[in-house]
Amino acid sequence: MPWLLMLALALAACLSPGLSLAGRRPPVAPAAAGQSKSAGGELVCPQTAAIGEPFVVRVKLAGPAAQASLTFMGRSTSLALRVSGPGAEAVAVLGADVLDARPGPQDVVVRVTPLGGGKPRTLKASVELLCVKRPVERLTLDPAMVDPPDAELPRIGRERALARQALGRATPQRLWKLPFSHPVPGELSSIYGIGRILNGEPRSPHRGLDLEADIGQPVIAAADGVVALTGGFYYAGNCVYLDHGQGLITMYFHLSEVRVETGQRVARGQVLGMAGDTGRSTRSHLHFGVSALGRLVDPAPLFLYDAFP
Repeated sequence: MPWLLMLALALAACLSPGLSLAGRRPPVAPAAAGQSKSAGGELVCPQTAAIGEPFVVRVKLAGPAAQASLTFMGRSTSLALRVSGPGAEAVAVLGADVLDARPGPQDVVVRVTPLGGGKPRTLKASVELLCVKRPVERLTLDPAMVDPPDAELPRIGRERALARQALGRATPQRLWKLPFSHPVPGELSSIYGIGRILNGEPRSPHRGLDLEADIGQPVIAAADGVVALTGGFYYAGNCVYLDHGQGLITMYFHLSEVRVETGQRVARGQVLGMAGDTGRSTRSHLHFGVSALGRLVDPAPLFLYDAFP
């Protein structure tokens, strides 16, 4: 087994409280921490989460509701309510970005509007974000991919703006289910959060997974979604952004070919394009990323959940 894969598995076991490599869901936290209850419902979330680790929160309402919204670390999304007995329930994927998050408690707040009017009610729970240490890797790249020429800066700026717009989407419909499908079957070659030194210069940490893939190998959608963005970008190369609803976005970079169009509805397992080595890449592979409410989080735990409809 490649050493980076062994390292990733060890880190997954250490950095993902409540997850195991056997694919178990995080356990429900006790009511004293990570859970909010009221006569109208409850909000359940993990007691702790490593910075960069995505986690699932669940809202259970005792009665029907007109709408519900969730806010975490200053960003919000509407929740897709589903009938559950006499009431309703909703789930969301959240997380903090290794690039800029700090350890400490963060509130998850859900605001519920009753069906037929009435005073909105609020459910609130707290998640303790934990700081973790991650390894560092050194890469040698084309100098233009580390310090791009001035002529490319306007292009890079436009592409970053498009990416921010795509990652800022928070459509109310929930299309995703867990666990995610692996977009390619190849082995893991670089983990989320690893520090990077490019051509001897410290740069931002890696905020996705690198998966081995040959040029021309099919890349599939990890879950149902709508194509939010495609393009041929300076750093990402040929890429696809999929919107799965409620602020959950997946990204597929360095493709040799894109086979979907913006606005297209795609199904889990559908081919999005072919793997390649376009953009800032040292070899053929797939960079797979996940954004939760605009924050890039570790995709790996989302492959490990038991069936979560």
